[in-house]
Amino acid sequence: MDTCIVLPTINEADNLRILLHMLRNYLVDYDWFIVVVDDGSTDGTQDVVTEFARTTSRAELIERGTRLGLGSAIKAGMRACLDKGARSIVVMDADLQHPPEVVPNLIRVVLRDGADLAIASRYVKGGDVIGWSLKRLVISKGATYMARLLMPWARNIKDPVSGFFAVNTDKLRDVINRLSDSSGYKLILELLTLMHARYGDSLSVVEVPYVFRNRFYGTSKLGTNELISYALLVLRLSNYSVLKYLVSLIVGSIIGYFTFTALSGVSPIAGNIISIELSLITVITIYQLLMGIKPRIQYYAKYHLIKYIAVSIKLLLYTIPVPALIVLIVSGIVQLLITLRVITINPAIMHLL
Repeated sequence: MDTCIVLPTINEADNLRILLHMLRNYLVDYDWFIVVVDDGSTDGTQDVVTEFARTTSRAELIERGTRLGLGSAIKAGMRACLDKGARSIVVMDADLQHPPEVVPNLIRVVLRDGADLAIASRYVKGGDVIGWSLKRLVISKGATYMARLLMPWARNIKDPVSGFFAVNTDKLRDVINRLSDSSGYKLILELLTLMHARYGDSLSVVEVPYVFRNRFYGTSKLGTNELISYALLVLRLSNYSVLKYLVSLIVGSIIGYFTFTALSGVSPIAGNIISIELSLITVITIYQLLMGIKPRIQYYAKYHLIKYIAVSIKLLLYTIPVPALIVLIVSGIVQLLITLRVITINPAIMHLL
């Protein structure tokens, strides 16, 4: 079998009546199958799938009866596809926000071009978003930047939070048992992390442009809980690098403060220099240890440069009428962002393999 499509659903009967037949038309060049994983729909979704399966013999319904989570639904569908011997698996929404005409492009990139993962992207050339409010666009861009900042292996991917992708099943088999049920609507992030940890730089990821559009029927299931779960997922996949850096910074600042206080009575200049250097060494040492790696000399050099860039920004801001609190916040944020970008620690391998 060339490909298997996974469609997680909750009350998508109206959209499925359109989507299933569109997929059949677009996949005429492939040996295909569709697995619908339903979590207790009450609108007749099951009947739509059952009828399509009866007339085509190319679909299967996995009815779970109650809402067990999107991540586990996708995993259940993927396992069913693996059992059927599919060479590629496509994961997409059933609400028509993911255009079915893009599916053949994703399959082609995996089966013909040899990509391990083909991601349908809104943010590469040819991709776009239609009908979004400014609020939702800001949330999406913020989620994208958060992933690219905290997960170095995702920095070359323009849309690492896409829910529309195709994966080579040979590579998926090696990691599927490590996918969690809690990854939710951004399972792609966990899949990317696990595959990177397993295959490193040899992993081939290609982005395929598509235009994201509003759903035809029904209402979005994206809510506050999903956004919180997403933020927690990124923190977990990054090995909590932000939190560990903040802990390191607090400890280093305390040590620096007490060192300066102790030495300032003897020599204010020497006390200032020694306290800054001791603080720098403490911060980067604790950060590396908390991230689970052996301290590296190059990181000490890089962090010195980062710190003095932050100090320069702080001094520059002090020359203009800016409140001291704002100066500290701005310089602190700049220091944090540069640190996470420059000191590229790969946290995935330590806690996922």
